[in-house]
Amino acid sequence: MTVVLPECPAPRPFADVPAGTMKVSPGDAICAYPFEAEMRLDFTTPIGKWTAGSYSLFFQLPKWGFWRGKIEEWVFVSPVFREYYQLTIQQAEQLEASIKGGLASIAQSISDMELVWHDLRRYKEFLDYFTQIEKGKKKIKEGKKEEGEEELKKGEQSLKSVFIDQVDVHTGEGIALKLIAPRWPTIIADFMKLADEDTDPRKIIGAFDKKFGYKISEPQAVVLATKNKLYVEWRDRLFRPTVQERYQSMMGLYESRKKSVKEYKEMLKPTIARAVMIRDALRTPETRATILKSWYRPDAQAISADFMKLWAWKPFAPSEKYKITRMNIDKIHASKAGFTSEQIAEIHKELDKKDELGRVKPGGGWDEIVNALPQEPSIDKIVKALIPDVEREYQVRITAWDIYNARQMLIKQFKESMIGMGGIEPWVFSPYFIFVSIPMLRTVLRLPNGEEIEDVQMEDFFAANQSQNFIIIHCLELVARDKQLDNHINQLLGNIGANGKDIETIEEMVKKEFPEVYGESEEQKKMQKFQKMKSTSGDIKKAFSSVKEGLGKVLDALGLDLMFLKAHGPYEFQFYHRVAKYHQPEVGHNFNVIRDFLKGKFEVPGMG
Repeated sequence: MTVVLPECPAPRPFADVPAGTMKVSPGDAICAYPFEAEMRLDFTTPIGKWTAGSYSLFFQLPKWGFWRGKIEEWVFVSPVFREYYQLTIQQAEQLEASIKGGLASIAQSISDMELVWHDLRRYKEFLDYFTQIEKGKKKIKEGKKEEGEEELKKGEQSLKSVFIDQVDVHTGEGIALKLIAPRWPTIIADFMKLADEDTDPRKIIGAFDKKFGYKISEPQAVVLATKNKLYVEWRDRLFRPTVQERYQSMMGLYESRKKSVKEYKEMLKPTIARAVMIRDALRTPETRATILKSWYRPDAQAISADFMKLWAWKPFAPSEKYKITRMNIDKIHASKAGFTSEQIAEIHKELDKKDELGRVKPGGGWDEIVNALPQEPSIDKIVKALIPDVEREYQVRITAWDIYNARQMLIKQFKESMIGMGGIEPWVFSPYFIFVSIPMLRTVLRLPNGEEIEDVQMEDFFAANQSQNFIIIHCLELVARDKQLDNHINQLLGNIGANGKDIETIEEMVKKEFPEVYGESEEQKKMQKFQKMKSTSGDIKKAFSSVKEGLGKVLDALGLDLMFLKAHGPYEFQFYHRVAKYHQPEVGHNFNVIRDFLKGKFEVPGMG
């Protein structure tokens, strides 16, 4: 399904307007359907004829100046239709099996990486102790004796703890410091106080008497001297070189595992995309209901059905407005295009991203200047009001970057048509568009005698006159559809997670769950700040609009049709005088051209 747009200036008398559809004031937008530009077509042809005819239309649309893109699709194949079933549904099942195997491999690789990281983290801890010792020695040489001795002491005591717990304890009963502590209760604390040069028992006895004010026995001093010699030998000749070597090799192994996990995920993305792109009709409740209620007998007949909805649009110039075709596009600041300061900051994050070496990627260093569309601000209140509908329909969170990309999509179409590089007829620089929706439900039936036929129903084939802001919403729907696929892939790969209906990165999820530990994200802070901000100028503008609309209604009741007093936005508001007279004939004519092209391809009588 796609987002339902409000009809304006007024809905058709027979239009089925869903409850909750937003109301649009005159001048804010245009979405008008000529009565003659909506119909149902149904063609039954030999196998392959519809495919040839429809693809002819797809190739022809750009020659008429239309940009076209696919927004919906699904396929259903009965198992009785064996060859086609094996090429589609069975292939999807095989892809799903490959995905399961790939995910299992990734999970195993992550487990292996975690084991390596556990060992690496331990060696890093040891190297931190040596780093403390070296920093302490350096500070002592620089004259910071007290500070250096304190840091040196921390590093030495940490290493001595490792020596006592993991090395000396294995020397045997009656020899290890931990095991002879009952005999000399202070021996471990005394060992911690020794310096590297304390290797003479007599000097150790004197040092303890002088420095610490208590005497130790000669046998205890002998043990301390011996243990200190062993400790210095172990620290400098055995432990440190081993830790350095192993940390370096483990770091290489960890980076290799980390890269392999990333590569496995990247290699699996095309497989997931291929599986998702085979959109089985039985996966969603709406299409399941369509198949169930249809006349199909998938258990008894070799039958298949596939659906695709194609969108096409191009701008047109109504009489007396926007007559001249422009050959270049003005540059404006992003704020004039309708982006808020918060959205501009978010777009900066994407455009100013750096690569792994810290260099700004090509296109980075955004100066906040964008190409202008025919009507600015292009991200107006209509676009902003319909964004929640897009989010709800496609189950994605629309960000400022998505809005920017949707707008850029339309900018690109204008630019490519102007320089003749887009494969479409040059466009006029106008904010009014002919929008065409071409839904195609194709049914292929293999008869018992082996003959095959195909039938295509176009239930709601229509053209409409739409303003630029609605076209941006269509672009945003295409962006949301792409994002929906990316989210599905990244969720399977564990790159992002679903928190209710919201899709969040793993980083966002943990920050939300444990804000005291991970800290509040910058986006959350900005959102809170944005919600507290109130625009006084916006309130004044809203109040003025209400007064103007009220005055217009009063004059209308008196028989004075002064529509400009009730108009709010920059688009045409005189429906009967201008939209019906100048806009709709353009839309109806283009619709008839497309309709007659299809009828001609399928040899409808009277179409030549």
